[in-house]
Amino acid sequence: MKFIYIDESGSPGDGDVFVMCGLMVDAYKLRKKTSDFDWKLDELLKKHPGSGTELKTSRFINGKGGWSKIPPQERKDFLTDICRLAVANGGKLFGIAFSFQALNAAKAAGYGHPFGDSYWLAGGMFTAGLVQKKMQGIKNSKGLTVVIMDDNKAEMPQLSDGLYKADPWYDCLYQERKKKRGKSIWVPRSDKDRFDHIINTAFAIKSDHSSLVQIADAICYVYRRHLELYAEAEAYAGEKDYYQGLVDILEPQREKLGHAPGDPGVTFFKEAVHQGWAI
Repeated sequence: MKFIYIDESGSPGDGDVFVMCGLMVDAYKLRKKTSDFDWKLDELLKKHPGSGTELKTSRFINGKGGWSKIPPQERKDFLTDICRLAVANGGKLFGIAFSFQALNAAKAAGYGHPFGDSYWLAGGMFTAGLVQKKMQGIKNSKGLTVVIMDDNKAEMPQLSDGLYKADPWYDCLYQERKKKRGKSIWVPRSDKDRFDHIINTAFAIKSDHSSLVQIADAICYVYRRHLELYAEAEAYAGEKDYYQGLVDILEPQREKLGHAPGDPGVTFFKEAVHQGWAI
């Protein structure tokens, strides 16, 4: 069994980039991954008492509030260590990055998307579809996955409903190819096997109750800032290089959609992603 902890970063008021990304961990590695992060954060806070408690990466790395007590290079080194910890020992990343401008254009293009105006729900359903695609081929229930989201009371019910009784529009994200009479064909899904590798629904948890949601927050912020800098012609080269280095740590373990049928759902997401995000 797998657990995936998902968070997000960005909103229309912050800029053009929204990232939703999750860290997947095998159940038998869950305790160690959590304790490793807890230990690193505890050591940092003991060294700098009063600096903070929960890791909110945007405030931490920019030295806001009590985090200003920690020298900038130490903050940068800590975030680098967190990225390495995330993907160590088989940690996998699943997610998507939207450009709000591209997302709005895709929504207006008439692809029949079932999530209305909610970019959060769009990201959540894509991420779940990617998990389904990658886990459905793992046998003996080892690919069954528990989805745990940073709490979003306004939209969690829609995500849970969407996973429990999925709209066929999402089928193209996780359709499988099989041979029939010597030809390779896409196999239609049925109601009973849509998202059948996700445990019933999505679960919500407060980020201060979960170390791995805090790591997911760090991953999301790293990708978001990297993509923001990607689009800034006047961005400081040292900051660009720093975030590029973090992405270089993460990116080899990020799962991608790969080959998929050219249905409206796949076309929609390919048009909605940020140009710096490989889908």
